[in-house]
Amino acid sequence: MEIVERAGLDEKLLNYIERDPTPHLFTIYDLLYERENTRIWVVEEDDEVKGYLLNWKPLDSWILEVDYAEYADALLRHVAPERGSMIIDLKLLRVIEKDVKPVEVYDWILMEARQGEEKLVDFSDVVELAPSHADKLYDLYKLWPAGSRSKAYLESWIKRLPVFGIFKGDRLVSASGILAKSSYGGVIGGVFTHPRYRGKGYASKVVSAATSRILTESRISALYLASDNSAAFKLYGKLGYKVHSRRAFIKLQRMMR
Repeated sequence: MEIVERAGLDEKLLNYIERDPTPHLFTIYDLLYERENTRIWVVEEDDEVKGYLLNWKPLDSWILEVDYAEYADALLRHVAPERGSMIIDLKLLRVIEKDVKPVEVYDWILMEARQGEEKLVDFSDVVELAPSHADKLYDLYKLWPAGSRSKAYLESWIKRLPVFGIFKGDRLVSASGILAKSSYGGVIGGVFTHPRYRGKGYASKVVSAATSRILTESRISALYLASDNSAAFKLYGKLGYKVHSRRAFIKLQRMMR
């Protein structure tokens, strides 16, 4: 077993990812378009990649994907992340607790819609947001603690990737954006509707707009949601999304010593 830091997407890493790209869509995007902000360590055995640990530095976000628990243990001991957040396969949670100490743990579902399987609703009244709409998006997300970000971050997001919304008058009432996209697929996030405007199908429309954009350019659209969010699970199912796997989103405090 050998652990090495990679400079980017090489053939060995691509071979590992291409077995099932859906859990790796953030990784692909970061290595292609956020390289200066990204570090990745891979574990190899018998001249094949068996897993990796990726760090996106701006938010100290980590992704751990491995074939077996022993590789997770080796990566975490080698890199020793001390803070931030991490996405892992839910099955690894108890295994890695000897290496990291989670402060908070969230049970997530990873869902996917493949090209040709989507069942989208009409989204003709959805608009693609411009950087000048960052204030409107900030005002909407203030009502949703999970989506709170600075205006500067939201403006940067809109500049980098498509974000979609529905306006009623001058107010942005529902939004959904693309968090990562490449020729392999994209990830949708930031889905939120103003509490006063729920039950009108707006979330279905903005998610349909984002899904359509992704599947026009690639073959997989994916998203994450909390396992106890039954309303979102039902909504995404109606749009053609299916469960891919269970994931855990954890916030780290420090390495265990």
